[in-house]
Amino acid sequence: MRWLLPITTILTLIVLPALRAQEKPIDVPIGSDKYRLIGRLHEPFGTVLRLQGVVLDAKCKGANGPIIRIQRINDRATQEDIQIELAPGFQNDQKLTLDQTYELKGYETGAFVGLPQGAIDFGANKIGPPSPSFGFVTYFEFTRAERIPPIRLSPADFVDREALIEGVAISHERKAYIVSDGGRLLVDVSAPWPKGSEDKTVEGFGTIRKTDTAMTYRLENGVTRLVRLKDQLGREVALRGTAWSMNGHWWFNYRGTEMYVEGIEDLPGWNAYLHGEPVVITGHLEEAVLPRIDQITLKSDRDRKKYFIVRKPSWKPLNALLAPERVNR
Repeated sequence: MRWLLPITTILTLIVLPALRAQEKPIDVPIGSDKYRLIGRLHEPFGTVLRLQGVVLDAKCKGANGPIIRIQRINDRATQEDIQIELAPGFQNDQKLTLDQTYELKGYETGAFVGLPQGAIDFGANKIGPPSPSFGFVTYFEFTRAERIPPIRLSPADFVDREALIEGVAISHERKAYIVSDGGRLLVDVSAPWPKGSEDKTVEGFGTIRKTDTAMTYRLENGVTRLVRLKDQLGREVALRGTAWSMNGHWWFNYRGTEMYVEGIEDLPGWNAYLHGEPVVITGHLEEAVLPRIDQITLKSDRDRKKYFIVRKPSWKPLNALLAPERVNR
């Protein structure tokens, strides 16, 4: 077991991630039988699927209708951060209630939308769109929707798979466990939790294995860490979150909490393409009274409030965050 204690949300409907300046797109011949177009649900477009998850309002994120934050695909639990726009299928006028859990039957499909650059000549004295966009968007067209109870994923949903399991740090018979409603996850057979971790909210990431004891699972090749920022004050941390910027100002979002990273824009390798990207920030966690992030566009002399800040930071890029890492805390 490798202890990390005390070290410790934008919807995109484009099938391919936004390309950075140094990347070149790969051409895929649409008329060839050699290729199938795979959607964000990891199946060919048109594959009938059952999705379970929470329906949310995402108009502020660019979607035309509600989205679903997926927790299961065909009964298989997932922690991948998949959020996809929803559209009623043919002759289907079902209305979905926001912030409720549903099981939807349907299929993923898509279409090209937008205006290609140079498609219209607006003339010398006419103003056209400043940056026309043209791309392929994907959505889930559902033919049936049923309200179901909220889903609480547990270690049992991820046996023999990697997962991020959250719960309370409990030591028993000099062994360390993460205890949640779904059972106990044994994270260290040789030592209890370190000082300052007992009874705190923690999480473990690794492969989940069964044990001979009912409702008890084992974390294999795992790492553990504290979850709440207040429990990590004064410690060296490694925080997984998203970098944001506006009007030349940068900040960091950790599970719904906006916070500062000291001198983030001057860190080696930091660049403008990191806006909206997942990163891990390491350093020393403190609190400080700093200019309000939510007033960046309102006034130059911003009011001040207390924020978490990572001092003496460093950073690394991440491929993606898991869905539990985007939940507001």
